[in-house]
Amino acid sequence: MSSTLHLPYLLRWRPSHVAAGAHTVARAGGGGDFRRHTSLLRHPDPRRIDLRVTLRDPFGEIHVRQFAQRAAVNVYALVDLSRSMGFVGSASRPVAVAELCAVLARSAYKMGDRFGLLGCDSHVRHDFVIPVARRQGLANEVYRRLSSSAARADSAEGLLEGARQLLGTRSLVFLISDFLLPVSLLERILEALWRHDVIPVMFRDKLILPMWGLAQIRDLENRRVRLLLLRPSVVTAWQRRQHAHDEVVRQVFSRYGRLPVRMFDRFDFDVLARHLTAR
Repeated sequence: MSSTLHLPYLLRWRPSHVAAGAHTVARAGGGGDFRRHTSLLRHPDPRRIDLRVTLRDPFGEIHVRQFAQRAAVNVYALVDLSRSMGFVGSASRPVAVAELCAVLARSAYKMGDRFGLLGCDSHVRHDFVIPVARRQGLANEVYRRLSSSAARADSAEGLLEGARQLLGTRSLVFLISDFLLPVSLLERILEALWRHDVIPVMFRDKLILPMWGLAQIRDLENRRVRLLLLRPSVVTAWQRRQHAHDEVVRQVFSRYGRLPVRMFDRFDFDVLARHLTAR
């Protein structure tokens, strides 16, 4: 992954706080991009009087310039590190997630924002927690940690714990998982993130099972490898269960207005960039 790539993400909301950054805030101020002219009575700031516009006003009203101020925001990656996310098919999912989060950290730095990481399985993994910060080299640290992550639990309950830790100022949160988790858990996670701008990123593999034959299957929960006799009824039943789960997950995301970005096999920078700029 190139160290120069960064995502031009846009916010669906305007921060209410004022701090140096790239995002337009909800209120006008004395610096930033020109927004409009308004009456001195509405915006009593004599330093911003525009004499040219004032002299042209036939009613003699005094006009001042208003500017849209810029602010920085916090960007978080809330990452599922359960065993299913350790899947290695045609590509390594931990490496793909590491590439994504490194790009997010680099993008936040270039935008003047701060980046934080919360890696979770059954609990928040403190060895995969990076407090929100803005510093050079953070993207490399994020990549090193996540690319060598080892799954220790089959549960993703820690995502809820992590979501509840994201208190305070409204933030941009990338929720990263394969979402092969109980639907009730997903609903609770989204409810806990209600105040934030959430972008779900779904990782899946394009593995196609043959209708007949022997397949070597690794159980991600107990790490045992066993042979499975594949036949049409087994493959079809598995596909139906998978499609049914995905449809329920899609409905949940739709209800919360948070349709996920899908990543197949590996991190696709262009797919995510198009999604972010089209919001």
